[in-house]
Amino acid sequence: MLYRDDVGNSENVLHKVLEMAQNEVEDLKKRLAACKIYKFGAERFAADDESIKFYCGFPSSKHFVLFYDFIKPTSETMTYCYASGLYPRPSSKKMLLIDELFMFLVRLRLGLFLKDLADRFNISEAAVSRKIVTWANYLYFFLGTQPIWPSYQSVKKHMPPDFKDLFPKTHVILDCTEVRVQVPSSLLLQSQMYSNYKSATTLKGLIGITPNGAICFVSSLYTGSISDKELTKESGILDLLEPNTSVMADKGFNVNDLLTKRQVSLNIPPYLSHNAQLSPQQVKETQKIARVRIHVERAIRRVKEFHIFDSPVPLALLGSINQIWTVACLLTNFQGNLIRVATDRKSVV
Repeated sequence: MLYRDDVGNSENVLHKVLEMAQNEVEDLKKRLAACKIYKFGAERFAADDESIKFYCGFPSSKHFVLFYDFIKPTSETMTYCYASGLYPRPSSKKMLLIDELFMFLVRLRLGLFLKDLADRFNISEAAVSRKIVTWANYLYFFLGTQPIWPSYQSVKKHMPPDFKDLFPKTHVILDCTEVRVQVPSSLLLQSQMYSNYKSATTLKGLIGITPNGAICFVSSLYTGSISDKELTKESGILDLLEPNTSVMADKGFNVNDLLTKRQVSLNIPPYLSHNAQLSPQQVKETQKIARVRIHVERAIRRVKEFHIFDSPVPLALLGSINQIWTVACLLTNFQGNLIRVATDRKSVV
């Protein structure tokens, strides 16, 4: 049997326990606020340049924000890709537009699975997939409308000194690269996609850079069995070249006949031919070309640092891989000057 004093004491104890719990909650809120713990997204890393570089590939948070401001006016009106069709962006969205861009860049830069991104951003996998495809299409068209192919006069004006001394007529440096693809069940597709160079099923693209290191041409992706010469012919770059200029490439580009018709010369390393070894003059010529041509390989390496290309591209992604590839290539132009980086390392032309 409880007495009145016992009841009163119990109420006091409960009141004190409740008060202590409330104090702990308030203290925890203050500590969380002090630590600035945010949801996973652009806001969380707004003051962390290293994290922005890690997750997005931009040199700093300032570069990321400037890029967002650059695309914001048109991205606000883009249409979203649903299974039933294309629809405008709903007025009430769970994610901020800048976080959608951030998520797309994280997908490209780190190659995270859709399930991982869904958990990080607290949305469904279907929503992640829809937003990735939407942003890939949008940036493909938006960045694709920006003029990146320069005239030869513009290239000459900004040409590094060593290029002016060694190869002053160079308009563009070309190279091909390949992206591994999941093996299709169709034997016909397997034979078309199979690359002897990679000994795997791949997609192949042509990239061109200016002598100062900026990517100025990105072709569509073709099946891996295509030759460098045929890819160069089909890519459309020949129509952009100006007479009395030159193209620099690797040995595999046997396109001299295609260029001669357009009064364009070709600079490639000399072949061994029937000789047992290169002559001293050929060795010097090879070294001169290698010193300047290596920058296109550095540019391609920048693109491959988008780790979405680390694993074979799933067949389900083939509908968007061309857009994703092109966007990744064009985004490298926002990472800073390639030749200047090489100069800092004292390994330049």
